[in-house]
Amino acid sequence: MDHKRNHSDNAVVLQNRVGVQVECPGEGDVIAQPSYTFNIEGAPEAESVEVSIDKGSWMPCREALGIWWYDWSGFDKGKHQLVARTRVGGAIKTISAVRRFSVA
Repeated sequence: MDHKRNHSDNAVVLQNRVGVQVECPGEGDVIAQPSYTFNIEGAPEAESVEVSIDKGSWMPCREALGIWWYDWSGFDKGKHQLVARTRVGGAIKTISAVRRFSVA
């Protein structure tokens, strides 16, 4: 397993194992609509999933049918990045790799 320590959150970033993974948008995707829903896949033991956009505050996702979702609107045009993390037992369990995308 390839991992590294994220010192700001004191959690392990898993890069080759699905603990949490951004499914949509894809790497390098361009969003060209007024709102967008991120699709996040979290491990079954995840009690919650949160996302951070452009290194901003962590925001809770909603879960439906085993998939985690975050509805985003009011965003600026240009390049953005998204990171997701899971919590189990109140503690941060895993953090996703950075997903880069842009808004047209």
